Amino acid sequence: MKVHHIGYVVRSIEAAAGALPGLRLVDKVFDPIQQAELALYALDNINIEFICPAGEQSFTWRFLDKTGGGYHHLCYEADSLEDVDREIRAHRMVKVLGPVPAVLFGGRQVVFAYSRNKDIVEFLV
Repeated sequence: MKVHHIGYVVRSIEAAAGALPGLRLVDKVFDPIQQAELALYALDNINIEFICPAGEQSFTWRFLDKTGGGYHHLCYEADSLEDVDREIRAHRMVKVLGPVPAVLFGGRQVVFAYSRNKDIVEFLV
């Protein structure tokens, strides 16, 4: 597995992207499953995802409300759901969502888990 992107929850995608030099927009969508506007930006060999919750029904609303936003998750790209399940077990994570289709990533499947340190980890298959 390799790191696919770093995710940030923000109040405004445009403001967050405008504050960092050198970002190049890859794609921007509204995800009805997450109830959020999502944008993927590239910076050299790093991808950054900005997540802007659409309202209280969004998965990331409470995070934004409590913290004001910021770093949210690290996403790994995996070859299969079996690989994801193996990593979750090996690292004693707790699966919290998925697999669900990811609109921003062309309908590929994503799985979200909490690490033992209570970090959110996303797996993209």
